[in-house]
Amino acid sequence: MNEDLITIGKVLKPLGLQGEVKVALLTDFPERFDDLETVTVRRNEGDFFQLDIARVRHGAPFVYLSFVGLTDLAKVRPLQGALLQVPASERVVLREGRYFHSDLLGMDVYTTSGLVLGEISDIIETGSHDVLVVSNGTKEFMIPAHPKFVVSLDLLKKRIVIDPVEGLLDL
Repeated sequence: MNEDLITIGKVLKPLGLQGEVKVALLTDFPERFDDLETVTVRRNEGDFFQLDIARVRHGAPFVYLSFVGLTDLAKVRPLQGALLQVPASERVVLREGRYFHSDLLGMDVYTTSGLVLGEISDIIETGSHDVLVVSNGTKEFMIPAHPKFVVSLDLLKKRIVIDPVEGLLDL
């Protein structure tokens, strides 16, 4: 399978005797499971295979899945710990101005004066606005992902321009 995959869930454990599994959501869009017909299963051993979904049941903060042909505990037990993935081409379409963290990681960060700060190495989720962790090998900067600071973002060029307030880069 050569297509890029994104992870949307992790099988936590079998649930009951009928082959249902409890899945931790690794997506901000749990409703994406509702129309999902097939999922790629990637186990810790590195092997992967596809399974057809027979049933989806929601129970925040989890989703419960049953798979075609896996109708008892013994058949789903080997799935425990496996990642559930879908092709990257099936990503949820975000509204303008919203981005996936995976798209931002590794982007180069510049100031409005042209100074190269480094690249985004991590993103910290907070209650309101995420914080971009920018690393240059010797120093880390924490930049709020807020329109007040982020002047432009170009996914194609993998470049973000920020306008830091006085003192932001001195920390």
